[in-house]
Amino acid sequence: MQASSSGIPPTSAGSKSADTSEIIAIIHKKASSGRRRMDPTREWDCNDCEDEFYPQHVKERNRWSGAAYRGDWDEIFSVFLSRPWSITAPRSRLTNWNPQIVAEESTMMGRFANSRRLYTKKELHMKNHRRSGYTVLHQAAYCNASEEIIGGLVALGCYRRLASKDGRPVDIARARGFTNLIPLLEPPPDRLPNISDEQMEKIQTHLNEVVKEESRNLFKPETMTMIDLKILREVEKIWMPVPGMYGVSISSVVLGGTTGR
Repeated sequence: MQASSSGIPPTSAGSKSADTSEIIAIIHKKASSGRRRMDPTREWDCNDCEDEFYPQHVKERNRWSGAAYRGDWDEIFSVFLSRPWSITAPRSRLTNWNPQIVAEESTMMGRFANSRRLYTKKELHMKNHRRSGYTVLHQAAYCNASEEIIGGLVALGCYRRLASKDGRPVDIARARGFTNLIPLLEPPPDRLPNISDEQMEKIQTHLNEVVKEESRNLFKPETMTMIDLKILREVEKIWMPVPGMYGVSISSVVLGGTTGR
């Protein structure tokens, strides 16, 4: 998600308008009322190469990544208005918008909220290149975003257990001394308490091998990132589409986890 190769984003908490506060408040209301069922099956976008997407999608993803890098939370939440997950999104909706309608569309953000920065094929093939793995929540933790922004991103469905090269969002906040953010970033109760970290690593390794074999080279590790199964400690189901094939679907219940949210 980080917008520069240096990997050092700004440290400011960023900007936020009254409109952003209104959107966040509505999202929280929907989440707490139980009326929002955001992505019963979450989607993991494995492709990290911008050359594999339509130019409009790349433009919107870069807009999102850049806003997160700068700590521009008004821009992050205004992305709802242009529906960045849709290639044919109408841009005219940026005027005379209704925060209630915008927040109603937050159910579409489950996938995009956890998207990572895209790279060119040249960047991905550079020697010693390492993908940051940052999502908007990692960036918010790094930038010391306000508790309101952190809470809004969590309500949108940002994964709190997902690790970047610098750890989970809570690890980043702790390392940078932002102790006020730690309670908000602590992961939810473990859905797979009976599976140890060591066992999960073995399951992850097995999945990696199976996907590479069954995909018949359609999954390309040099430009794609395998689904991180630790997410299943947080969500019930996740699906990873692979270009050229249906993809992989896995559930925490299958692994012996709990149901419910």
